[in-house]
Amino acid sequence: MVKAPKEVSVLDLARTLTMSVVEVEEIISQAENLDKVVLGEVVAVNVHPNADKLKLVTVDIGNKKIEVVCGGVNLYEGMKVAFAQVGARVKWHGQGELITLEKATIRGVESNGMICAAEELGLIDTKAIEHAVPTGRQGIMDLSEYPDKIGTPLAQVLKYNDLIIAVDNKSITHRPDLWGHLGLARELTALWQTKLVIPKLADIKSTDGASLSVKIQEPKFCQRYLGIILNNVKVGESPIWLKNRLQALGMRPINNVVDVANFVMAEIGQPLHTFDLKKLSSPEITVRKATAGEIIKTLDEIERMLDANTLVIADKKQAIAIAGIIGGLDSVVDEKTTSLVIESANFDAVSVRKTAGKIGFRTEASSRFEKALDPNLAEVGIKRFVYLLQEICPEVTVGSNLVDEYLSVPQTTTIKVSPTWLNERLGTKLASKTIKDILESLEFGVNPSAPPLERGGIIEWEVTVPSFRATRDISIPEDLIEEVARIYGYDKIKPTLPKFDVKNQVQDKAQELRWKIREILVGVGFTENLSYSFVSKQTLATLPSEVLAVLPIPADKLLELKNPVNQAESFLRPGLIPNMATQLVLNALHLPHQPIQIFELGRVFTNLEGEFKASTAKNNLPTQPWHLALAVRLPGNEVALTYQTLRGGLEMIGKNLGVTFQFVPVGKMSAKIMVNGKPVGGLAITQFMKSSLKPLVALAEINLEQFKI
Repeated sequence: MVKAPKEVSVLDLARTLTMSVVEVEEIISQAENLDKVVLGEVVAVNVHPNADKLKLVTVDIGNKKIEVVCGGVNLYEGMKVAFAQVGARVKWHGQGELITLEKATIRGVESNGMICAAEELGLIDTKAIEHAVPTGRQGIMDLSEYPDKIGTPLAQVLKYNDLIIAVDNKSITHRPDLWGHLGLARELTALWQTKLVIPKLADIKSTDGASLSVKIQEPKFCQRYLGIILNNVKVGESPIWLKNRLQALGMRPINNVVDVANFVMAEIGQPLHTFDLKKLSSPEITVRKATAGEIIKTLDEIERMLDANTLVIADKKQAIAIAGIIGGLDSVVDEKTTSLVIESANFDAVSVRKTAGKIGFRTEASSRFEKALDPNLAEVGIKRFVYLLQEICPEVTVGSNLVDEYLSVPQTTTIKVSPTWLNERLGTKLASKTIKDILESLEFGVNPSAPPLERGGIIEWEVTVPSFRATRDISIPEDLIEEVARIYGYDKIKPTLPKFDVKNQVQDKAQELRWKIREILVGVGFTENLSYSFVSKQTLATLPSEVLAVLPIPADKLLELKNPVNQAESFLRPGLIPNMATQLVLNALHLPHQPIQIFELGRVFTNLEGEFKASTAKNNLPTQPWHLALAVRLPGNEVALTYQTLRGGLEMIGKNLGVTFQFVPVGKMSAKIMVNGKPVGGLAITQFMKSSLKPLVALAEINLEQFKI
């Protein structure tokens, strides 16, 4: 924590937020994209000599007059326009990315700039939409109402010169309180040890005596619902400051009523909805589940069929909104609206998320409700709306009492924690007062409990979580560790390694043996192969007789998996040869003229002793000895050379490990491998599997646990 600075640069603010609150993705300058765009005045509009739909327009930009080619249908002499000079950044026809404007020759006439529609500058102009050309594009921006001097930078004219801090939404998915600017301001007051200024709220008093009733039939899905009637409403264009703020937030200005609702949602974090009172069958609101097959035409002019699990807002006649997501078209606020019903509610997060997914439509409102909003925020939101609308339209009057249906009061969340415990886990020695001050600056209630804990008289606190952090955020003592650490400053916490006794590692001779074998075989030209522990029944059935003579695999000793990853490979491998030989043959087919020498070290799974039976005992496992397998395939299919290469690899292992392998013939093409008269494996030469090339391969496998080194 630091004291509030007198002046804060946007970079410092972004760094503070990133280090302690949320991740800032970028800082956007509104004015930057309007560089070289000025307020111009149309002084002449003439016909283009080579195009019927184009005009030659002379524009005065203060210090000079420039002739450009323009296709705008709403141009007139004396009109003030947004003029982009050569070098400005514009969106061609309002589409795609910004590009640098250059001089151009259009139908034989040179054009030295561009008269812009709002969309071509990345702006939104509701007036120009009324003059849209047949293609649907906005008309040229008409700025005649602005008193600024011709040649004034457009950013200055529109007061479009703010700096926007873009926050990564992924870092606030668990923080519903940060989905509004009020929540971020609260965080900064804690970091800077200053006082939070709550936006001005209306002191609501009914003046017209109208009645509004609200009934919540589904308290599990709607914890709180506030409503109020406003009269003498005149729907119209919003003031410039409001339109600019909304555009900065990526929202399109619509009208003063809707714009105020959207602004409050962004500022406070509480979504609101407005209904035209006269379009309702009666001033009686019911929060209920839809009837199966019920249809509502939503604001996007789509008829949606609802099911019995969809929560809706309804009047006596029909559903007028899908709760927390989108309103109905039949009750939409338009230019004829004179009376409003304002909704500010708290809807169940899971219900909203499921419904939004079901209808395939998510909104700014549903994105917030899905995070589990604080029920107390609903009252702040509706009072803020009334205040702002009356500021913009002073003639608006309150037409009813503020209805507040609050059927279930959330339980207060408390957490017991001690400063000593917090310090131990942070690796700090913060004073109890410092920790208490941090928690209280975040509006946590901190009350020392009595008596102290018996263990050494350690003080324990009972921490009350504020409602805006209690929905799905703070619930366990470990959560408080993060709160203290981030406000105190992660950079102030000295990184230290935990202290513990270091003991010499227990020597694993079996592991050392395997590493030594790897080094030996790689040194004489072998490559290590790795295969899955699963094997197919087909592969086992194709083992040649030469292999089975020295590496028998009794069918009744195989271990079959109850839930194999691949149904075709449903057995645990009884040896390494089946899968490795298959891999060798595939390589030989693709590389017929290259020598292939591979080995594999791995566990195999057998039930030779019959000890493995179906059981829930944790120690009831099959025998899993470590095996070593080698395989050689040489071009030309020379039996003697192939055999000598494979045997040479085994003998090199024996020489380096002090072991003598004996090879006892079993047939013309196979032999048992012995150590001190004890069988440890086998060796075979065979044309493994069917193939047009019939590659000759030499195979050997030994059980490393059958002898000691």
